[in-house]
Amino acid sequence: MPLARHFLIISLLWVTWSSTSFGELIAEKSIDDEWVVNIITENSVHATVNGQVTHGDGLHVRLVSERCEKGNLLTFVYTYTDHPEINKLGGNLVTTKFMGGEINVKVLYTAKFLMGHRATIDMGWASVNELKKLLSKENPIRIEYIDSSEIKITDYFDITQNSWSNKGVSDALDRAVDMCEQMNKF
Repeated sequence: MPLARHFLIISLLWVTWSSTSFGELIAEKSIDDEWVVNIITENSVHATVNGQVTHGDGLHVRLVSERCEKGNLLTFVYTYTDHPEINKLGGNLVTTKFMGGEINVKVLYTAKFLMGHRATIDMGWASVNELKKLLSKENPIRIEYIDSSEIKITDYFDITQNSWSNKGVSDALDRAVDMCEQMNKF
């Protein structure tokens, strides 16, 4: 019986330690127009900044545990436009002007949100160092969704542009990498 009790105590200590350790990864308070680390899940950390045109449509760099050296650049588009096929937009590539160039980004999915719809946009993966260089080049960072021969995006999005500050982006990405690597220890 003492062995079972000893095992139970060690198990409880381990559970307490592991959940306390994960709990120590605390999201930072949002600060307008400044990059912070404020979304932390069991397997990812997001460095984010609010949108300057549409505040809630932030720019995110998502780091996934076990791949902390690469980041997934994501953003969102909130729209009141009630296009009857907006849910079919998911999975499609849309054309943008981003950071001085024309790139295609992927609409991961759309969903009803508040009084309209919200599209989740995947802008691709890159190393954290590449993202630091890219996102530090211009202030503000700008995107504009443009019509193409495949998709007339102005039929879906009522606001076709957003911008974000790059203030603190490198430091926030360093903090996010540190938190991501800490996750791998749990």
